[in-house]
Amino acid sequence: IYSQDSESAYERADRMVLARVPKDRIRDRGAYEFFARLDGSGQPVWTKEIAERGGVFAHPGECYRSSITYNPGLKRYLWCQTDPDSTHRQGARFEGGFRIYDAPEPWGPWTTVFATEHWDVGPGETSSFPTKWMSADGKTMHLVFSGEDCFSVRRAKVKCRGE
Repeated sequence: IYSQDSESAYERADRMVLARVPKDRIRDRGAYEFFARLDGSGQPVWTKEIAERGGVFAHPGECYRSSITYNPGLKRYLWCQTDPDSTHRQGARFEGGFRIYDAPEPWGPWTTVFATEHWDVGPGETSSFPTKWMSADGKTMHLVFSGEDCFSVRRAKVKCRGE
């Protein structure tokens, strides 16, 4: 589970945090663990204490609603994030930026794959690359997003370095 590290889903944060729980214990608060940090060998350290949680991604004042999907063909995690900065009176749903990050592990390290401050449509409040809409090699995906408060889909083609 990823979330911006704020008290509300409607507030920006400086970082994103990560939690995990066995799928058969989702309703058991005591089963949750929170990413704390990476140890000296780069392995994740987990804690039961929410106050000890650490960030898996930092972008001061810009961490907002996001979704992360694992792309098995590319063996990468893909993170879609709406840029919360917008000059539109109704906010980023109707005008604003959009970013895609990727990483080899759920905790990173994250690199920027795509970023724009002004997309050709309003990026909406949510977006993702559903795994069922990915090709076997992972290079063709479909971005599903709530652009301009509508169900929106865009096909994405991945080009790896050297192609």
